[in-house]
Amino acid sequence: MAQIRNTKAAQEVPAMQEFYDMITKDSDRACYGPKHVELANERLAIKTLLLTDTWFRSPDVAARRKYVDLAESVKNLGGAVRVFSSMNVSGHQLEQVTGIAAVLRFPLPDLDHIEM
Repeated sequence: MAQIRNTKAAQEVPAMQEFYDMITKDSDRACYGPKHVELANERLAIKTLLLTDTWFRSPDVAARRKYVDLAESVKNLGGAVRVFSSMNVSGHQLEQVTGIAAVLRFPLPDLDHIEM
């Protein structure tokens, strides 16, 4: 079990690093927060979806279904989905930026003007 956890954590770290790199280098190609990520998905822009496992443990069944559908949509459109454990450091880091983020295929500068 420890080896499996280490492998999963090893996948989370590069995904988180890619997100932070994109925020600093080309902020129009990264977004976070449920509303911005959902809009990016509607525009077929998500390259990598990052979300914490807490989105899948919500007591609200409709909310859980919404994020399962989002993850499936990203996968179906050729994107990668990384689910971060809220028990790992990278999961805690992602929680600091709402627990949901995306690295985009192309810039979406107008997302900055939409209130979360």
